[in-house]
Amino acid sequence: MRARKSNHPYSILSFKKALLGAFLLIAFTMQAAEPFTKITVASWNIGHFALGKAADSRITLEEAPQKALAYRRFIDSIGADIMAVVEYSPEFVRDADGRMLLSARDEVFSGYTGALIGPKWDYNGNAIFSNGFTTGVAETVRFSQATQPRYYIATDILIGGEKVKFVSTHLDWNQGEHGAKYRAIQIKEIIEAFDAYPYVILCADWNVGNPAEYDAFLKAGYRMANHGVVGDLLTFPAGESPRSALDNIIVKGFVPSRVHVYNEPTLSDHCLIAADLTMIH
Repeated sequence: MRARKSNHPYSILSFKKALLGAFLLIAFTMQAAEPFTKITVASWNIGHFALGKAADSRITLEEAPQKALAYRRFIDSIGADIMAVVEYSPEFVRDADGRMLLSARDEVFSGYTGALIGPKWDYNGNAIFSNGFTTGVAETVRFSQATQPRYYIATDILIGGEKVKFVSTHLDWNQGEHGAKYRAIQIKEIIEAFDAYPYVILCADWNVGNPAEYDAFLKAGYRMANHGVVGDLLTFPAGESPRSALDNIIVKGFVPSRVHVYNEPTLSDHCLIAADLTMIH
């Protein structure tokens, strides 16, 4: 006798639920096995909250709430997982004697859970802000030659199961007799310091007098968000007529994409540059 085929609705429903459960299990397993390998990184010379016209913040206590909101909204609109900031002043508002009244960490960068802040020497102050990543101890290294005290802050960040060296720095501004010479030395010191690392992210105001100064990184096997395959993206001065490609995100072991320059002259004299970085396994 031939067995009767069951069309019972509960049998069909149970089969569909089992099938859906199997698909969800496979998808979850694949997601868990696939490391997180794509991040958004931003680099910004924030100009000491003084539009680059002073080495300390010029925000008054009266205008602080409105200005802090403008900075937070701008930063939130970028959506960067990690943001490097140079010309960073710890004091968002200072009193007449230079003492901190409101901190930039609390007023502007409170949306980031992680913060590594380097020392402030005159116009030099480098910081790294991050969300959702484990970072190591910050290392501060001064360059051997510079017009002003110049340094980089570096840390290890775990991305996609790999240790990535992340650097925030600000090279020599001098465009005179020793400018290009000093920057070449500083670039050489950075390349040599991280030569053994397969994954490196370098964010900076590089202050290049000529974008060809970036070529040392290309020869060392780096890729870059600015000056690379996309050509020169002008980031300074912010406003109607940027003329220099000073700001850049330079990487090893990653491929940059969706590079964007954000021009907001009411917040800084530099444009912010951001890019998606996809890790090469």
